Amino acid sequence: MPNTSPNQPNFYAPKYWPTHFFFFLMKVVARLPYSMLIRLGEWFGLFMYKCVKQRTRIARINIQRCFPNLPVNEQEELVRENLISTGVGMMETAMLWFGPDRQWDKHLEVIGMEHLEAAQAEGKGGLVLAFHLTNLEVGGSLLGTQFQLGALYRRNENPVIEHAMVEGRKRFVHPIPREATRDMVKWIKNNGFVWYAADQDYGRKQSIFVPFFNISTATITATTRFAKLTKAPVIPMTQRRIGRDKVQVTLYPPLENIGQDPDQDARAINEFLEKYLEQYPEDYLWVHRRFKTRPNLDDPSFYPKKNKSRPVTPERYKNILEGAEWIEEKDGVPVKLKQKNAIVYFVYQKSFLDRIRSAGKKFAQTLSDEYLDDRHFQFQGRVRKCDHKKCELVYLEADPIE
Repeated sequence: MPNTSPNQPNFYAPKYWPTHFFFFLMKVVARLPYSMLIRLGEWFGLFMYKCVKQRTRIARINIQRCFPNLPVNEQEELVRENLISTGVGMMETAMLWFGPDRQWDKHLEVIGMEHLEAAQAEGKGGLVLAFHLTNLEVGGSLLGTQFQLGALYRRNENPVIEHAMVEGRKRFVHPIPREATRDMVKWIKNNGFVWYAADQDYGRKQSIFVPFFNISTATITATTRFAKLTKAPVIPMTQRRIGRDKVQVTLYPPLENIGQDPDQDARAINEFLEKYLEQYPEDYLWVHRRFKTRPNLDDPSFYPKKNKSRPVTPERYKNILEGAEWIEEKDGVPVKLKQKNAIVYFVYQKSFLDRIRSAGKKFAQTLSDEYLDDRHFQFQGRVRKCDHKKCELVYLEADPIE
């Protein structure tokens, strides 16, 4: 683990101890034989299906929405199979990040390698378009044993996870942060390939809405931008497990006419993925909230409400300030701001006792309802800690618009 400095997070702070313990367990199991790891993943997936209710519920909602014509008992069996596949994916990740080197060639079968070879022969490099299948990590990593492969990734807010992820992936690929577009373009211009996935919900600002299983779905437009910047072919990729000790990676012919029309490109990508999942529906990472952003702000969510009191990380703090309609400051720090549907007060902790007793909740008791722009705002119990600024955010939330 890297040394910490005043400008870096303390990797050994108590709030990261559960992450360290989890990775310790992963390092232990990562040394098991490949087939035994897969079996352990199947057991872990069954455990998640029975006990991790929130993720199981999300998978069930997604599957019901995408496969409404399946009988209920078949939908539920698909949920079970999917959670098992997700558990296996977690053990595969442990094996790749923390396990010993193995004879990877005997665990890998690649179909369609000629598409990468043709792109490389033309000196173009390429974009390897992956999807969030449950075996995403093992597919891309083992492909990285055959080609020099760059990999776009989204930084994790937990620095311990971030460090483990980057160091683990370095064993097989060249990690490139998602925002480092220049590095990605340079890698491809040098006749390299970049592996990335474009099928998660990153919010309204980065997406357009196109159909996915007949659901209007927020779909990022990065593929269009990357293809336009690099002039490189976009080569789709999927992977499937063969038995308990082999992965079959399939590379497809480059998508046609990519890089001109974001709407057309997003539709083509979603249609490609949909056709694959019609054959292998259990392979997708249905436990993520694929449909969390709806076309209209007033559309009801598909999913149960998340815990709104989660801590405010530095990245979330920055996003809160940047997204505010206006901000009041005192002595150079924010004390109040207005969001679309909330008024937020910043309550600073002046002593250790303030942290223990939650100065934010005490402050909330002194607040009165507020009226602004003909809307009613009131405290509904939402208080969020922001440790790096030593404050708490207290929310007055607006009544729904009728």
